[in-house]
Amino acid sequence: MRKLFVFIALLATVVALTASAAGAAKPVFAEHVNFTSDPYDDNWCGIEGTSVDRVVSHYMEDATGASREALNVTTLFTATTSGKSMEIRSTGARRATGEIDNGDGTYSIVFTNAGQSPSFKLENGPPIALDVGLLQGVVTFDAATGDFISFDVVKEVGQRPLACDAIIAALT
Repeated sequence: MRKLFVFIALLATVVALTASAAGAAKPVFAEHVNFTSDPYDDNWCGIEGTSVDRVVSHYMEDATGASREALNVTTLFTATTSGKSMEIRSTGARRATGEIDNGDGTYSIVFTNAGQSPSFKLENGPPIALDVGLLQGVVTFDAATGDFISFDVVKEVGQRPLACDAIIAALT
């Protein structure tokens, strides 16, 4: 379940690096993103399938590189074997710092995401599991190339249900 959040966090971080938003400071960059991904191979709880993401985001960045983003991602996962589909939805507010020089040839961005990340439900059906709360993480990049190095969760607060049993039962 963490892979969706990692994908969303990395997507938001990449957007943040090319554009970000801060609290009280006036935005120097603002962008609204609205797109649907191409289908891609995916796996939830050991079930192979295909996913398509629908992403809507409003992103602002101040002069320090700090950012604020309102994010809504809906993924439709279809299991290959059963053909059953599950909707995975993440919404929330994300704040991120500007680049923090680590002094070792890398830089990090600290982000905080508050909201629903994620909920799982059968298409046109009831929720299977709901994950709501706050998540804080650190993403580290190579300063020379901008290449991704690591992603670490440093704080989790809220509802974090184990949903694989329910997901497997719903999709098989």
